[in-house]
Amino acid sequence: MLHHTKNKGDIAAAKAIADLTVKGYLVFTPVVCEHLPFDLIAYKNSKCYRIQAKYAGDNRVIKKTIWVDKNGTHQKKYQEDDFDFYAVYLPDIDKVVYPSVKFCGCYITTKIPNSATPFYWWEDFTDFTEDATKRTYKEFGVDLTTRKVNTEARINTRKVPRPSKEELQKLVWEKPTSQITKDFGLSDKAIEKWCKAYSIEKPPRGYWVKLKAST
Repeated sequence: MLHHTKNKGDIAAAKAIADLTVKGYLVFTPVVCEHLPFDLIAYKNSKCYRIQAKYAGDNRVIKKTIWVDKNGTHQKKYQEDDFDFYAVYLPDIDKVVYPSVKFCGCYITTKIPNSATPFYWWEDFTDFTEDATKRTYKEFGVDLTTRKVNTEARINTRKVPRPSKEELQKLVWEKPTSQITKDFGLSDKAIEKWCKAYSIEKPPRGYWVKLKAST
């Protein structure tokens, strides 16, 4: 069992570096300064993201930093401008999730709770995530009376694999977003998020109406 905070932090950072590398990011670590409010910088598609890596044995997104020096133990709550995203390592499922700094102090669930209280689900944070909707037990086909799960009634909560930049760029100019959402079974917001991540420019407002009128 791990007890030393430094060991846990190193594991979280190592897991995040490996996961981000697989996802196509270049990952940089500070060489000189050890007192920055972030641990890593991830770079992709001309964008940099400041990352704070955390080991979350209890699934909680830690909201403060703690350090020890000759004057004792100190702690400071994270501010929204300290970094962009967390890289939270969830040891119970061996996964890394990436909630924005705005999710400071929240819990990210990896097991369906026996409660009607809405919760944040880990699969909604597998990419850098600024916004997420809380889930409910009904989406997982759970019967709170019997505590059983009806797999046939369960809504698919796993994220749809994101197409490549080239594929998505082609799609947004071939068909309206409303049609793309139906094809992927996602929301308009999800498609917008994909385009933002790739820095893809979508057709201007009214484009499809004008195109239809001209044909």
